[in-house]
Amino acid sequence: MNKKIMALLLASCTLVSMAGCNSKKVEPSSEAASVITFDTGTSETSISETTAETTEETTEETTASEETATQETSETKATETSAEKSATPTPKSIGKTTVTNAYSRTFSIKKQGKFTTKYPKVTIKGISTSAINKEIADKFGPIAKKNDSVVKYSYYVGKNYVSIFVTVNLDAGEDGSNYYVYNVSRETGKKLSKAEMLKCLNMKDSAFKSKVTAAVKKWWSSNIPNYKSDKTSKEQYKKAIAAKSINSAVPYVNSKGKKCYLLRQMKAPTQMGTNDIYSTI
Repeated sequence: MNKKIMALLLASCTLVSMAGCNSKKVEPSSEAASVITFDTGTSETSISETTAETTEETTEETTASEETATQETSETKATETSAEKSATPTPKSIGKTTVTNAYSRTFSIKKQGKFTTKYPKVTIKGISTSAINKEIADKFGPIAKKNDSVVKYSYYVGKNYVSIFVTVNLDAGEDGSNYYVYNVSRETGKKLSKAEMLKCLNMKDSAFKSKVTAAVKKWWSSNIPNYKSDKTSKEQYKKAIAAKSINSAVPYVNSKGKKCYLLRQMKAPTQMGTNDIYSTI
């Protein structure tokens, strides 16, 4: 065979072989793309869908579990918070407190001049004080309306209490002067007992009695220096410092914010000028 013809035949076969190989290489790639993208009936796509469904279900279950856990945690926190609130309630704020005249008038007494008599009332925003105000009015109203006595008062508003000190000056020859104390709770609007007032002042009863005893002794030494030599005065002194007298002392705070006491003792001699002893402690 002619060499030229052989060369042509070989070249033709080579071209045909190359075309066949190229077509074989393209077809698998095209088939693979068709299976993955479009053919939803193949096992590969079914596996992918099943996996997706399983994943979706698992995600939904996990989300539901997380939501349940979150809800339970929220409920637990809410329960704990409720328990804390009930265990430690928020203290109620105390309303604005004022002490003003419930009654006031001016009158004249011949040869003595003009006098102003008045008694107080307590007002606490948001709290009823009608009971204590009625008690004060019932006590001092009749006295203040007479032209022979003068009622005056002073007061101090503390953090959670109000102390009111009332003075009644009677005609000479009568009882002299009388003193009264009203301690009122700013939280309830009611009168405080001795124990409650001492709690407001952060004082123990024993410490209060000790201070009162010392103050009474000082009062006698300052105002009646000869009480030890005078028989009557000496007896009065003994009664003044006796347990019965000291136990009757009422704590209060004066208008200057100082802790004081009012000692309800026996009728004092006329020369003392008072039925009661009161002073700071």
